[in-house]
Amino acid sequence: MDNPQARLTVVVEVEPGRGSGPEETCYPTLLLEGSKSIRLLQPGTLDTQEQCITFDRVLGSDAAQEAEQELLARVQSTLGLVAQGYSVALLLRGRETETPRLVPQLLQMLFEEAQPHSGPDPVLVTLSLVQLSPSGRTQDLLSPGTENLSVLNVSPLGLVVEDASEVEVSDSRAASELYLQAAGDEGRACSLLTVTISCPGPDPPEGPGTQGMWRGALRILQLPRALDCPLLQVLAGRATGEEVEGSLPWIVSRLLEGNNYSGLLLRLDPQGGSLSLLWAALLGAEERRMQVKQVRPILWDGVEEARAHRAGLKSLRSGLLGDNLTDSGLSQLGRALRELQVIKACSQCPGSQPLKRVKAEAVELPKLQAPDVALQFFLAQARKKRWHEWHQIRIQEELKHLEQEKVAGDQVKGLEAEKEDSEERQRCNREQRVLRLQLEALQAEKDNAEQDLVALYELHVQAARAQTRHMLQVLRTWRRLWEEQAVTTEHHHRSLLAGVLQDNINLATQNQELRAQNQQLRQGIH
Repeated sequence: MDNPQARLTVVVEVEPGRGSGPEETCYPTLLLEGSKSIRLLQPGTLDTQEQCITFDRVLGSDAAQEAEQELLARVQSTLGLVAQGYSVALLLRGRETETPRLVPQLLQMLFEEAQPHSGPDPVLVTLSLVQLSPSGRTQDLLSPGTENLSVLNVSPLGLVVEDASEVEVSDSRAASELYLQAAGDEGRACSLLTVTISCPGPDPPEGPGTQGMWRGALRILQLPRALDCPLLQVLAGRATGEEVEGSLPWIVSRLLEGNNYSGLLLRLDPQGGSLSLLWAALLGAEERRMQVKQVRPILWDGVEEARAHRAGLKSLRSGLLGDNLTDSGLSQLGRALRELQVIKACSQCPGSQPLKRVKAEAVELPKLQAPDVALQFFLAQARKKRWHEWHQIRIQEELKHLEQEKVAGDQVKGLEAEKEDSEERQRCNREQRVLRLQLEALQAEKDNAEQDLVALYELHVQAARAQTRHMLQVLRTWRRLWEEQAVTTEHHHRSLLAGVLQDNINLATQNQELRAQNQQLRQGIH
């Protein structure tokens, strides 16, 4: 059920006092006003100008643990909804020097609150952790050496780090230990932690259909206390590059405005930066806090989503088969392909469904991800076509210039006979240039074709290896099932044989007893 009253939760921890330096006389001063307000004292005239901003809670700098407990208390109820497909995004600023206690407490609360809502159905909880940088370089902290990852906004999943490692965790202790070990001291400065909970959705109605999956997520973005903090820039409306997908300002905006409950824990130091920026950020946070948005749960079927994305890819391919082949079209097709790979990877997550029957265990094995070689081949063909068309345009322009010069030379041939040699040399130079362009075009197309051929060969090898591994996995599973069935059958046959032998023994014993009795009777008669 949608919640129409989802508002931004804001807890602020501010150190009161004046800024130092020249800003002291031209920028405002932040003062605490009760437990929920910050007051602005703006000097400039004899009459002091005052303005108050109200948040969910405002504390001093000596109340770090109290601020954390306040945030925990306010998000406790929403964390319980993660098992029902809802998502929660928390943005923490300036806590890189604190003891790492808040995130483990959030993880513990997540497991405690989400478990009762999940019921008896099996639940899959995975954790991913990446380190972000203003330059856009994203590093996987769970897989050292994996860098330059991309952050995508994939419908309906929300923010997804492409190709990031996801580790299944069984409880809050395992999740906390994994986080603390992977993050260390440097990883907490600017990191995005994502905990995803997947569990079976409601039973489908009578008739054909498949059971969907609830998919909720807790995303925790930690940002350092820096002068150019992207969170403050976005709140103040001064962020640059906010529209660039994957950048830090873009990630902050998606977490604040996306389909999730949002919460802020801000630590502000007026002496560590521009008070004007801080005040603008606080005004922006108050404005966002007053806005109401709808948050919808994610109930999805990975197979159906992949089928829908494939249909979109098919239409994009059809559009690119015409003469209007553009860079934006190729870029859109490449982006759609990446989204499809993300959807397939999420829908094929191991352990997402309980395998209860023998047939289900054999059929529903998690298929290893294989690249779409056919689509990559189509993209290579499209790139080759674009290169060929561009080269032909250049060659035709040169040929047109050459023809124009030839016509002009014929018109003045009788008047300027002495320039024939010079024009002939120029014409030869022009023809040589055209031939050189043709050779360069052919060489460039040949080089690009070789590069595409190598890339396609590598993709083919990857696909073949993935298919081989999958087939081996299926064969091993069937072999194990066959061996288990053979052992069961043998045990059953041995039991039957033992029963038959026991019956024969009993019958033989009874026959002997009957013979003895018959013999006694005969002796008694005689």
